[in-house]
Amino acid sequence: MDSVEASNQASSDAILHDYEDKNISLIRLVKSLLATATMPHIVLIVVTSSVLYILAGIDTFTVFSSLAFTSLAVAYAVTALLSNNKVVKKMISLDQNSSEGEQSFVVSNIIKFKICLFPLAIALVVFLLINTITGENGMLPGLSNLIPTALGMLFILWSIIQGSSFTQWASSVSARNFQQATKSSTLRTSVVVTVMAIITAGLALSTLFYQFNDLERSVTQSLVASIPFLALATAVTSASLAYSWKLKILSSMKPSLHRFSHKWSIICHLFITWHLLTIWRQNFLDPSSFQVFIEEIVLMIFTVFFAIWSMTSKSYRSSFRLISEENALTWGLSFGYAYAGSVAMLTSFFDDIKTVMLVGHCLVVVTVIIMHKLILSKVIGTDDYSVEISRITQTDTEVEVSGEKNDLVETHQDKSLVEKGDSEAWQEDDDVDWEAKRSGPEIDGLEWDETIDLD
Repeated sequence: MDSVEASNQASSDAILHDYEDKNISLIRLVKSLLATATMPHIVLIVVTSSVLYILAGIDTFTVFSSLAFTSLAVAYAVTALLSNNKVVKKMISLDQNSSEGEQSFVVSNIIKFKICLFPLAIALVVFLLINTITGENGMLPGLSNLIPTALGMLFILWSIIQGSSFTQWASSVSARNFQQATKSSTLRTSVVVTVMAIITAGLALSTLFYQFNDLERSVTQSLVASIPFLALATAVTSASLAYSWKLKILSSMKPSLHRFSHKWSIICHLFITWHLLTIWRQNFLDPSSFQVFIEEIVLMIFTVFFAIWSMTSKSYRSSFRLISEENALTWGLSFGYAYAGSVAMLTSFFDDIKTVMLVGHCLVVVTVIIMHKLILSKVIGTDDYSVEISRITQTDTEVEVSGEKNDLVETHQDKSLVEKGDSEAWQEDDDVDWEAKRSGPEIDGLEWDETIDLD
């Protein structure tokens, strides 16, 4: 039994080790994405996406904008695949040791954008190719009109990726130093701490946004106005914990799993609370379109970053690394153009960015709730807890019927002993000597001869 438990513990620890090890590339990935040698690519996506976003709102330029977004996304994906080539790598990054001579500051910075020419050239080729195939005289005439719809539908995928990639990062953070865990808190304490963290963060953030929405409102009024949101956040958190409650119970039986589960639940539900607050603001407050746009730009960067981190961390042990720290930026730019294109197309369809973002935030919340349970199941599922599950779910029933079962067992045992006593009593006469010689009947005063002569 001890060997089975040790094997189960080693299995769950192996998964936690895997989550913990993924955290090693986080800092280096940030440095890679923000490296000065590739900064012109970052500036280009900000400027280009903003221009194409505006054009997407004009009916005559919607298809053009969708083709441009698609072409740029494909171009940077191709660039990422070729980035290991020395020639290509030199073309898409700045040489930090080179000198621009006597050129002015403006001219020298414009020249730096030469590293964007390679992906822009590929994007032009892709744009012309798609336009030729789907144009009026192409092989698939009229298909270009479906590209905005297809690109817009990708927003569903991006919302799911946002929730999934965040949970990959959160699992890595939650698994950090899990071996140092000691049994210092109960499941009830863990749940109370989680709910209090949600209430504290939700109250602080919602009060802040209520203040920003109406500067003439007092802090007390903002606190009171935040109560309905706190009720929503607490209800969603409680429902999510109930959804994975059995797994939470099982995780509390081992210190390492309990520590992971506790941190994991807090991080996930804080992220859910943020998205719930965004949904609440867009329905019950009045943020300007500019505020929403800026918030979603930040969210887009956040999504792309964690998507790249998630895919990089999955391949850090693989000999074939499709996404690595070296080409993370080009992959990130590819995803960024596709994400921005999806938002732009949906905004042009709905004529309101708030509606688009509302759907996206709801998808993220649902994704994180599902992933919260799936990750717990993945870690805890490596242990053989079938007996424990049965014990937990049937404890009350067993307590109620235990007395009756004991009475039945005792009655059955007594009956068996009685039957056994009746059937085996003849074997218990130890005074019988079966080997003794038989003697005839004895009559007082009369002796028998051993041999009787009948003649």
